[in-house]
Amino acid sequence: MAIRLYLSALTLVFLIATWLNGGVNVLTAIVVICALVYLILDAREHLQFVKTDVALLQQLEKKLSGFLH
Repeated sequence: MAIRLYLSALTLVFLIATWLNGGVNVLTAIVVICALVYLILDAREHLQFVKTDVALLQQLEKKLSGFLH
């Protein structure tokens, strides 16, 4: 998670620095868009893993509550 935040902050700083330096040209826009798409896809994959973990934990909770009752 820390790497994702670092990459997000780095992308934002790069975009702001480029904008303050004289505008965003086509190459810069492509680099920033690719970085943002990567971050979105990476976050989506991470959320799918978390969703799977939550489902497994819910199944475990049901089994344990069945044993305790």
